[in-house]
Amino acid sequence: MGSRMITPLALGKDMGIVVNAARDAAASGLSEPVVLLSPACASFDQFRNFEIRGVHFGDLVKALPGVTPV
Repeated sequence: MGSRMITPLALGKDMGIVVNAARDAAASGLSEPVVLLSPACASFDQFRNFEIRGVHFGDLVKALPGVTPV
C-alpha cells in the first residue's frame, strides 16, 4: 500500500471562527499551505443573502493582521 496524506479539517459555527482557522492553517509553516473554505450548508439563519455573507467574509479577512486590501 502507498502512503496516505492526512488532510487536517476544521469546522466552525460562524465565519469568524473559520477565518481565524484559515489564517492559522496558512501560517502553519507548510511550504505550500492550502486553505479551502467550503460551506456545507446554507447560512440563511445568519445572513439575509449570499452578497451580505460575502461582504462579511471580506470584512473579516481585511481585519486580519498583515492583510492589505487590493
